[in-house]
Amino acid sequence: MFIDRRVVDFGDIPPQNVYRSFCMIGGESGWFGYDWLWKIRGVIDKLFGGAGINRGRRDSHHLRVGDSVDFWKVVDLVENERLLLFAQMKLPGKAWLEFKIQGDQLIQSAYFYPDGVSGRLYWYALVPIHHLIFGNMASSILKRAENSDGNLP
Repeated sequence: MFIDRRVVDFGDIPPQNVYRSFCMIGGESGWFGYDWLWKIRGVIDKLFGGAGINRGRRDSHHLRVGDSVDFWKVVDLVENERLLLFAQMKLPGKAWLEFKIQGDQLIQSAYFYPDGVSGRLYWYALVPIHHLIFGNMASSILKRAENSDGNLP
């Protein structure tokens, strides 16, 4: 299992704002930066017979287990604590994306269980891209949470 983990302190930002912020990811809100890279990944997914990124979300402000978020599926949701997404895109392995609040920290983790050598090559090829998108994603989640007045939907 490969893991890309970002741990970011959010200090005085209310945890519920951080939770609401990461629960708004995907669909019309985009992926909080480098959306063009996510769109390219969606095109690649379509080319290989997947759903692509065009599925969007059932509701732009609220999630529930089983919801689609573009080419991800919500598999676990604990209010003000955790969101776990499972990748439904075509991959040489299985992938999850987790957002978790622990104390005053946002823990963002991408997990990948490779399917053989092709899965390992896939992971290592994407390390530089993951560095960009996941680093930016964590900071953007906190910026959105910080800039909200506590009234995120």
